[in-house]
Amino acid sequence: MALLSQGCTLIAVKRSVYQFDHPFAVKDAAFRRSLDTFGNTMVGGNSAELLNNGDAIISAMTQAIREAKATVNLESYIFKSDKAGAMFAQPLIEAARRGVEVRVLVDGTGSSHSWSILNRMRDAGAKVYVFHPIGLWSLYNIGWRTHRKILVVDGTVSFTGGFCIADNWLGDARNPKEWRDTMVRVTGPVSAQMQAIFSQDWTYTTGEILAGDKFYPRLDRTGSVEAQGIKVSRGDASSEAEIFYLVAIQSAERSIHIQNAYFVPDEQIREALIQAAKRGVDVKIMVPGRHIDMPLVRMASRSHYGELLQAGVHILEYNHTMMHQKNAVIDGLLSTIGSINFDGRSLRANEEDSLAFYDSGFAAQVEATFADDEKYSREITYQSWKKRGAEQHLAEVFSVFFEPLY
Repeated sequence: MALLSQGCTLIAVKRSVYQFDHPFAVKDAAFRRSLDTFGNTMVGGNSAELLNNGDAIISAMTQAIREAKATVNLESYIFKSDKAGAMFAQPLIEAARRGVEVRVLVDGTGSSHSWSILNRMRDAGAKVYVFHPIGLWSLYNIGWRTHRKILVVDGTVSFTGGFCIADNWLGDARNPKEWRDTMVRVTGPVSAQMQAIFSQDWTYTTGEILAGDKFYPRLDRTGSVEAQGIKVSRGDASSEAEIFYLVAIQSAERSIHIQNAYFVPDEQIREALIQAAKRGVDVKIMVPGRHIDMPLVRMASRSHYGELLQAGVHILEYNHTMMHQKNAVIDGLLSTIGSINFDGRSLRANEEDSLAFYDSGFAAQVEATFADDEKYSREITYQSWKKRGAEQHLAEVFSVFFEPLY
């Protein structure tokens, strides 16, 4: 890892190119054991519940907050002062007033206009902080964001996924005003890893060290699912998430099904997907279609469709509403849900998190959501992509210049 000097600040330069020449099947014991090297150890004894869309997600998360006895730790890229924000703020306020230690960490960019609702929670006794607030004195940090979505209650139950606290996520993805997204609710030993990932950004921002039974109680087995927390931190020497995905993709034998809101993979991820398709793996990538909040990202993504399609990768565009998931399933056994997008910012620059599961039963649930979403998707063929108009082609070329920023 090299260090570059920017004024009085040292910036870590993360390795971005990796080599992996000895893949093994995802089902092999050697693959399972190797997962333990990607940051956290995969631990058994967990239960996992997949939550689809705002109605189910908000109900489960706010119920957990209302049932909190000791601590609530919430980290969110976006926490808006709107209806969805109020739906979370009220149980957080009530928890703080009954003596629960409530900690809320939001991002300075994603929650830049949320002062009124943040101050309401502060006034009620919650500890509320902003990760890299935006200001003239801190513009050099504007690209360093926490994109994590984590809720940990009493150190025993944890949530993560793509969900942000804003009105876009209300409802059940019934129309373009209600975004499509997933979260996962987990209990068991892996919740300690999610607590640690939250604590990393909390301590960085506030200086407060979180330790003891309030945050890390003894966690009994609640199920049979093996799981591990995956994180991205700018200061890491390598991207644990990119290494994880490269090894999984290169080891796939049967299927790779990915749903990702902002799919702009770098050359090595694209090459891994191409080689997987060429060796007969069923590779399907689902991305947002016409309903997307960042059209420039869609253009950048489409600029790379050609080489993927020619290799046999299936690309589907979800056209019912904005699709915001960050899910993946490999060989019907390994699955991930979290905040990590397949783009340079998520894999190297942001603070990010995901949960990985080594369990065929839970993977089947994630596969089922993929299959349901296929009903609202249109497959892109190489012929249709090749015939796109000159205006769209020009937009794709323009968007590529901004790929490092996505």
